[in-house]
Amino acid sequence: MEKLLITESEASKLLSVSTQTLRNDRACSRGCKYVKILKNGKKRGSIRYRMSDIIEYIDKNTIKLDE
Repeated sequence: MEKLLITESEASKLLSVSTQTLRNDRACSRGCKYVKILKNGKKRGSIRYRMSDIIEYIDKNTIKLDE
């Protein structure tokens, strides 16, 4: 079974960008969608990415040349 959620590190490898780039994108409200998992009402939490969102992001940002 494929993992539903992946870590920031795994996402950075799939997208060929640094984890800092993913952090900058989140801070600027751009880039790939993500999930923030909060515990006990805290503001800080774990960041995860859905595989389906990563695939959608790649598809939306693929430049297709006329064939």
